[in-house]
Amino acid sequence: MEPIEIIAVSLLSKRASNLSKSLRKISPRYIYLKVKSDHLDISLRFEMWYNVELSLYFYKENALDLADAMLRNRAFTHENTGLSASQWLERVLDVTNCESLTKVSVDGTPRFDVCDAFATLTKLPSLLIKESCGERLAKKTLEILSPVTAKVELLKIPYENREEFQTFLKTNLNYLFINTHDFSSFTLDDLLVTNALKVELLRVTLRLRDLNQFLTNWFHSKHNSRLEHLKFRIFKSFDETCLPEILNAFPTDQERTFRYSKQLDTHLKTFSGGYDIERADGKKSTITFESKFGMMFTDFYIWP
Repeated sequence: MEPIEIIAVSLLSKRASNLSKSLRKISPRYIYLKVKSDHLDISLRFEMWYNVELSLYFYKENALDLADAMLRNRAFTHENTGLSASQWLERVLDVTNCESLTKVSVDGTPRFDVCDAFATLTKLPSLLIKESCGERLAKKTLEILSPVTAKVELLKIPYENREEFQTFLKTNLNYLFINTHDFSSFTLDDLLVTNALKVELLRVTLRLRDLNQFLTNWFHSKHNSRLEHLKFRIFKSFDETCLPEILNAFPTDQERTFRYSKQLDTHLKTFSGGYDIERADGKKSTITFESKFGMMFTDFYIWP
């Protein structure tokens, strides 16, 4: 039997699920869950050339041709399986011998309850909140999953209230990636309270004045968060005279390797050049600049 057939059989009943597990172990290399407005999608990759896609529809009228749903379209409905979102997800993960999903993306405003399914996840490498995700669901998803997620990627910021957003930023995130078109949605004040180990801002452009204020706060030990690596861009040419004099920054050509304290997108990062900064308490950092596409891409590393 092909993996898709084994998974289909496992959805018939608990007994069929146990039988499917015991007779053949299937272990995908990658499992990606997508939450849509009326269904769930799971993509499983076993090898580079072999992918399996499953869908669970909660409203039969919205499903595609279900005449041969078990195999041809790899689609199921809540009606013909009798499974809720959490039961379906648990069954698929169980029969695939998978410790955790690889990635979850939340899109649209589902008319079904997916939060129970999220609550069953105890480990998640990556969470993506898409632009069309409803604010209520986005906030609830972040509340449930961000404590167990290695990387949180926001294509929208679902918090209209600045205080509520900053409360989220103060949590112990590992990797926060903000990729939003709304330039005003992330400010210097937000950056100063962020407590993630790694922060990457794409399409969020800080002014040179914001950068200098951030570095000055760090130099005076006013920014003692868990931050280890900040990546962002500025719309302005840079030279060493742009850095505040108080930093005593000096250029270096040395090649070095930076290691994160936790497993993130990579354990280490090798780079050369930039400017070293050391504050009075002995804490050291390095800031690097790279000019591309008329913008300045900046990395700020804080050494352990």
